[in-house]
Amino acid sequence: MHSFKYGESGIIARILTREMGLQSFLVHGVRKAKAKNKANLFQPLTLVDLVAYYKQSNNSLLNIKEIQCLHHFTTIGTDIRKTTIALFLGEVLLNAFTRQEMHEQVFSFIHQAVVHLDEREKNLGAFHISFLLQLSRFLGFSPNQNYSEIHCFFNLMEGVYQKENDHPAYCLNKETSYYFSQLSSISIDSNIDFSIPSHLRKDLLQKTIDYYKLHIEGFKEVSSHHVLEEVFVS
Repeated sequence: MHSFKYGESGIIARILTREMGLQSFLVHGVRKAKAKNKANLFQPLTLVDLVAYYKQSNNSLLNIKEIQCLHHFTTIGTDIRKTTIALFLGEVLLNAFTRQEMHEQVFSFIHQAVVHLDEREKNLGAFHISFLLQLSRFLGFSPNQNYSEIHCFFNLMEGVYQKENDHPAYCLNKETSYYFSQLSSISIDSNIDFSIPSHLRKDLLQKTIDYYKLHIEGFKEVSSHHVLEEVFVS
């Protein structure tokens, strides 16, 4: 999900694991020219297979015995749009799973979504929003699927579509609610050509982040979405 420098040549990597959830790993010498474990293994959303020494303590840094790339990306590292999406999703996932237990279904969903992002050729401007809305069902606050011509204002606090926009701070307008509903119901690996008008994209992304803030205790401010806004400005 994220890594930062530690000492002269090491890093501390925050990795979302299938069996132990979010864990912190101390990796020595990774920034040396002849490092055994290359730094590119620790880029956001990189899929790896690792063996680690596990310590049953919430405050301990784990040590990696073996690590290798599980899926070699073909486009995430070279397409600036996908690289930026990976950076953003890594930041959100780091926030979302600080206190969340890991389950097989949610891990598989994230894994498959990352592979699909690497393979996807079009409609990238909506991918990260759709991903977050799909992920929310595994986290226990999936938007209610009651959207209709009558119930057309989404309430971020209640997680339902309602008849009136009675609370501007928490209710989406009619147009944004429509796209919120569509992205909530489209599978992340769908090939449906669905795009969001550029004038709505920024607001829809911010409202999706707000939705996470309201439903995940301690969810921190996300900063990388500003970069996304610049990349998908058109």
